[in-house]
Amino acid sequence: MPYSHRQQREIFHFLFLERLLKIADPRLFVLKGGVNLRFFFNSPRYSEDMDLDVVRGSVATLRKNGYRILEDPAFVRSLAAFDIRELFVNDPVRAKQSATTQRFRARLVTAAGDVLPTKVEFSRRGVAHEFVTETLDPKIARPYRRLAFPCQHYPANAAVLQKIGALAHRAETQARDAFDLYLLWLGGHLAAPVTDSVPAARLRLATENLLSLDYRDYEGQVLEYLEPDDVERFGSARVWNELVETLLRELDGAVTG
Repeated sequence: MPYSHRQQREIFHFLFLERLLKIADPRLFVLKGGVNLRFFFNSPRYSEDMDLDVVRGSVATLRKNGYRILEDPAFVRSLAAFDIRELFVNDPVRAKQSATTQRFRARLVTAAGDVLPTKVEFSRRGVAHEFVTETLDPKIARPYRRLAFPCQHYPANAAVLQKIGALAHRAETQARDAFDLYLLWLGGHLAAPVTDSVPAARLRLATENLLSLDYRDYEGQVLEYLEPDDVERFGSARVWNELVETLLRELDGAVTG
């Protein structure tokens, strides 16, 4: 079967994570961000990159294990089954490998010759929220003929707090954060008492930043990362306006509640 560019990036993330949790202590990492929402919360949005928090462990060991995966011929061969012809890893000497951030950049070259940039980024800034160990959604693994596996990740209440924080404090406001927060609302997770713990100033900043976005941002940052059936469901100005109105109501309500 043909795989979309969205799926090709996703299987790279899936296989990297699967191998990392086999060759390293799985208790060292916590999956977060858009991949967490997709792998555990039925999000239709694919991610260009994968982000994890590091609980503990040395920079040197993670660096060694990351490149051990990326430079393994068997890993590259496993990608070939998904029409990924080559994997180019960006120069390890220039890669950020610090006490706060470790970044592994790569480019996937498809059988059609398309180049898909992606990265796996590990944050060492501390784990601010409780996390759980669960098996990722088998519906994610099934199209790739893989088995789901257990992984530490942030549960819904932590994901809500992280997404409000991203909407409030990200250097460049992203429509994908608003969409992810809306999905968490659809799942019944954006509600008190979770939002009661968010400082009012952060909630206000999140609403201000939300109002700085428009439908063109949504098209480029969200709709391009959905499959066609999901674009039909979410791909209209009406849905965008409903999303904004819903988040404004919920965030404003949390401020005044």
